[in-house]
Amino acid sequence: MLVSDLLVKNFSDIFDVAYTARMEEELDEVEDGKLSWTDALEDFYKKFKKELRQAERHMEDIKGEGIPTDVKCEKCGKPMVIRLGRNGPFMACTGYPDCDGTSDLPPDLAAKYASAAPPAPEVAAENCEKCGKPMAVKRGRFGYFLACTGYPECRNTKKIIIKEGNATAVGDQPLEEKCPECGNHLVIKQGRYGQFTACSNYPKCKYIKRETLGIPCPEKGCTGEIVARRTRFKTTFYGCTRYPECKFTARDKPVAEPCPNCGSPILLEKFNKKTGETVRHCPNEGCTFERAVA
Repeated sequence: MLVSDLLVKNFSDIFDVAYTARMEEELDEVEDGKLSWTDALEDFYKKFKKELRQAERHMEDIKGEGIPTDVKCEKCGKPMVIRLGRNGPFMACTGYPDCDGTSDLPPDLAAKYASAAPPAPEVAAENCEKCGKPMAVKRGRFGYFLACTGYPECRNTKKIIIKEGNATAVGDQPLEEKCPECGNHLVIKQGRYGQFTACSNYPKCKYIKRETLGIPCPEKGCTGEIVARRTRFKTTFYGCTRYPECKFTARDKPVAEPCPNCGSPILLEKFNKKTGETVRHCPNEGCTFERAVA
């Protein structure tokens, strides 16, 4: 609805019924050979170019600047604005990045922008295992989650996973393994890009265990190992544990097999969609070695 309002306001000709009807007539004339498609496109672009320039100068930047409100941030007292996230509108502090305060829209604003946000999932009521206070469904930049009502004293949260229409709150899963930095137990956490293993003593200890492949980094003089990482788009790539000192990255999975042509300590394995085969190839640019995996 917000995007539609902005487009209608800033591109009045394109969203005018009479104008779009005329465009349909021109398309029919192009199909019948009575009008050149280049002439029709040129006529359209003359008007569109003018409105596009005006929109670049005057259109509100709702995603970047946000919609001003009278609501004050609970953390720092600065005004809050309505921003658009991947899961709909939410309240954010204008003091960002110094203040990262966010919250759900108050009832009056939620009613106004309700159609722009997905409905809150129904999750079974439960109490916080850390402080005993009730947990409540909240919505942040990356969707709904379960949070302790004792915030900010208690910052316990759980990710809400929706599968086959059922919503389930998933918290930290404790492990027997100890943190190598502080000695506390490690836990499996639910993050923006999926599960990861970290120290249970967060935020005092920010150790994160990487999924190592057990393969030394191929960069000369580097003592790190290759680990699997995930991008914000949930795709996997591979890098060195000594990043940012070491910049090694690979899209395909490294394997501990030397290249018979150039001597590279590793090969990269990928699935070839054209042939339907899994192949291993050399990561060095000047080497063309490639073989199919049996």
